[in-house]
Amino acid sequence: MNNERKLDFGREASLAGASCPESLNRWIENLPDDLVEILNRIAETGHGAWAVGGCVRDALLGAHSGDIDLCSTCTPEEVMNLFGEQAIPTGIEFGTVTIKGASQHYELTTLRSEGMYRDGRRPDQVAWGTSLKEDLSRRDFTFNAMALDVARRILYDPFNGTKDMEKRLVRAVGNPMQRCDEDGLRIFRAYRFLDRGQLGLWHLESTLHQAMQSKQPILTKVAIERKWTEFQKIMNGRHAADVLALMIHDGTIQHILPSLRFVRPELLDLFGKHFDESWLLKHRLGFLLVEFGPSEVKRSLGALKLPKSLLNQTLQFHRNLGTIPEPRTSSLRVFRYCLGEDANIHLRLQHLLVEISALVHGREPSKGSMTEVAVKWASLGPQHAPSESLVDGHWIMKRTGVEQGVRLGRLKNWLHRIQIENDITEVDAIELHLSRIPWQHGEPLEWPQLQFP
Repeated sequence: MNNERKLDFGREASLAGASCPESLNRWIENLPDDLVEILNRIAETGHGAWAVGGCVRDALLGAHSGDIDLCSTCTPEEVMNLFGEQAIPTGIEFGTVTIKGASQHYELTTLRSEGMYRDGRRPDQVAWGTSLKEDLSRRDFTFNAMALDVARRILYDPFNGTKDMEKRLVRAVGNPMQRCDEDGLRIFRAYRFLDRGQLGLWHLESTLHQAMQSKQPILTKVAIERKWTEFQKIMNGRHAADVLALMIHDGTIQHILPSLRFVRPELLDLFGKHFDESWLLKHRLGFLLVEFGPSEVKRSLGALKLPKSLLNQTLQFHRNLGTIPEPRTSSLRVFRYCLGEDANIHLRLQHLLVEISALVHGREPSKGSMTEVAVKWASLGPQHAPSESLVDGHWIMKRTGVEQGVRLGRLKNWLHRIQIENDITEVDAIELHLSRIPWQHGEPLEWPQLQFP
């Protein structure tokens, strides 16, 4: 934010606040200019507008999030008229309008009061209001129920969210049972907020934890897509193993990925000790489900309705686990080519599985020597051979007389494997190998192919 830019005072909240701590002052100084323009335009109408929720929480923690949400006394219709083509009615029936800024989009929600939550997700009816405290009182956790008057530099924290953050405590706003009844997804969100990354693992306030355990039936009302959004954030967290262990203990895991109820403690322990940022989501899921057969994993993950590309990548990685390449340079080259970016982590995870004698896919793992493989892998030079086959079908037909069909396709794949195994860069070398292999004989479906395993 340009320090010379003036912030206009809008309507003041009828709520006791406190001066901003230094971390929030620094955050205000660096606000985007387009956000300042939005706040000033609302202030000019006589309405109030406040930064609210996660952006305030993260700014206090020094872990600034990209999203900045606002709440305001301005009604949705007034917001639409005020910002014109900049305004998108993303959830206007519930008071939410997205405002397009020059640098990013900002979600603005009108202060409101609410009726009953019969569907376990949204209120039956809403009424626009002017009370910031009432609006904050309907939020999920105390550290998400804070608001900031940017112009006056006043922090509103009616439910002591800052104190709970100091205690590393996840506490519900008001009655935990009611908060869970209003939206069952809050149960998963509570688990997710336990993992604060570099700030460590937080803990649940006891009455909230009790409510989360007793209100699990409401999770059946929550759409699987919403549950998956929270669960993948849990899985990608630095302390995912600890959070999963608690979800397994509480029984909550059965409402998202039931198979994990039976994951071996030793496997979860290895996951907690050894995973890092190089473990993508497909690696984490594949590793934790490694003792289940491919069909069971496909059924379990398919029920989550996760993106098709992620599903297929996870299933492929899971299927490959349990197989160790032979400790030969040629085999390791094929292994590296076929697995690509997954090759390194496959070997790392395979080593961990051997360590606890895991039943990979319900069976004993390969008995290959991980030590020999590791030594050979460490000395393996970079690939010089092009990834694409040096020869095509026309080249092969011209030299062999083989016609188009299965035999030609299998021979081309065999030569491609030879190219990778021997790190060949010239066509002449392929022709030499063609003269040496018994392609005139045998069943084509039994010829070596470029694949792993």
